[in-house]
Amino acid sequence: MKEEIKNGWKWALSHFWNLFSIVGVIATFYFSLFYIPGYAKENLYSKSALAQQEIIQDLGENIYNGNSFAIKDVVALIEQKEIFYKIDFPYSVKQTMLLVKNHFSNNHYIPLDKRNSISKLIQSQVDNIKESSVPEKEWWDVDYSKIISVILALLTALVGLLSIIQKNKQDAEVEIELDDENNPFEEGTVSHRGFEYTQMVGEVLKELGVEVPKELRNSPQQPVYGPEFEIQSEKGRFLIETKAYRQKVGVNTIRGFLYTLRQGDKPGVLVASSSLTVRAKQMIDQYKKKSGKDSVFVVTGVTKGDIRAGLKGIVA
Repeated sequence: MKEEIKNGWKWALSHFWNLFSIVGVIATFYFSLFYIPGYAKENLYSKSALAQQEIIQDLGENIYNGNSFAIKDVVALIEQKEIFYKIDFPYSVKQTMLLVKNHFSNNHYIPLDKRNSISKLIQSQVDNIKESSVPEKEWWDVDYSKIISVILALLTALVGLLSIIQKNKQDAEVEIELDDENNPFEEGTVSHRGFEYTQMVGEVLKELGVEVPKELRNSPQQPVYGPEFEIQSEKGRFLIETKAYRQKVGVNTIRGFLYTLRQGDKPGVLVASSSLTVRAKQMIDQYKKKSGKDSVFVVTGVTKGDIRAGLKGIVA
């Protein structure tokens, strides 16, 4: 149990920035979808409530003091508050007058006779109000700002996740570039399993009818470095190097391979059991541009069929 906790702690430390990035994406998603719209809604509600209170007080004061007022005065007062607070007042003129009536009805400090007379006055005004019916909300009247905010939040979260994935991919390739001890194709020593892979490539060359004047490594005990074959075909003379890696082929391997091609002044084919890292591919592209000819080829394959299909179009 202690060992599992220790390993988990080590893993968390080694992936701290990735975990931190994920938390950032989740936080962005949460604040964009829930917190910010909720805060904006709460702020709007506060402004509407304050405007409502001021309208009721202004109208109530005028009515209580016996000042005459018209419906247009109520409309003007509502518009004034909308401009000042930069809101759309949620109540109609009729609803606003009923709020004022309710305010007086519940104010028990005002004598009952006075309250009743004010209520009748307000009700008479309310009865004369003819408000147009509110049309039903159609599908095109949807609040597109909310939809856009949701879409933007989702896009932000998606971009953040893709960035994390891409960063992890780049970090993995950097680790390969820094690792000088690439894992072999199968279990066993690098030399022995690499020799088996080389034998398979040699068999494919013979099946393709390619002349192999030089086999540069004849036993598992010989070094893994450098090309294994120098072949002669109708398309010319080639150096062939094999790499039986489980990990991707990195810059160090490609650098050595290209050095061999420059020294031998011959085109070359790298036959590997795994693909190349991005930086390794870029190094090959730079070499081709500098040499001005297509002198470097890469064949990726684990089975004889894969290798045969790749080599056939190059050397046969």
